[in-house]
Amino acid sequence: MKHLIYFFLLVGLYTGNITAQDDPRAVKLLNKVTQKLNSYKNIYAEFKYSLINKKAGVTQQTKGHVTIQGNKFHATYMGIEDIFDGQKRYQIIHENEEINVTSHRDDDEFTPNKIFSFYKKGYTKKMDIKQNVKGHVIQYVKLIPKSSDSPEKYILLGIDMKTYNIHNAIIIEKNGSIINLDITRFQTDKVIPSKLFQFDKSKYPDYYINNLD
Repeated sequence: MKHLIYFFLLVGLYTGNITAQDDPRAVKLLNKVTQKLNSYKNIYAEFKYSLINKKAGVTQQTKGHVTIQGNKFHATYMGIEDIFDGQKRYQIIHENEEINVTSHRDDDEFTPNKIFSFYKKGYTKKMDIKQNVKGHVIQYVKLIPKSSDSPEKYILLGIDMKTYNIHNAIIIEKNGSIINLDITRFQTDKVIPSKLFQFDKSKYPDYYINNLD
């Protein structure tokens, strides 16, 4: 399951600006997605992740969920609780009874909420196929990494053409791995208790706390 953490790291690494190589139709569509996402007060999403590499004989699957409000988030994936309260990030690793604490550093630091914004920088954007998926018209945008050091060949980002929300992402890697990230549930503008984004040390009396700053 380390590939999921790797994906969460990967999508925050590459930076760049729109170039003449971008398809204007793809840029226009992604701008609509960004505008729609920015209109929500908060987002709750459940996702399903899978990785297949037939050559290596690897198949992995997991599920998770994330709640986002502003720059704050609370996510759960791979047995990890990941909380950012606006200043400090707490990664609670239950299997090891360990908590890693870091400060927010800059906009390039990856946090799970960037699953909905990673496409903005670092990729050349092209229109790709359109499919009907369970009654939803999904338009795919092909994201080609600008960095030659990227392990990805490309990403297909699926956009629901009715809602302009992200439906899924398919990551094709140079090593033959295929990663599927499907948004299985998407809700917005919920009533969220503020304590959801607060770390309560008393809940983890026996956990070792690593202050990494």
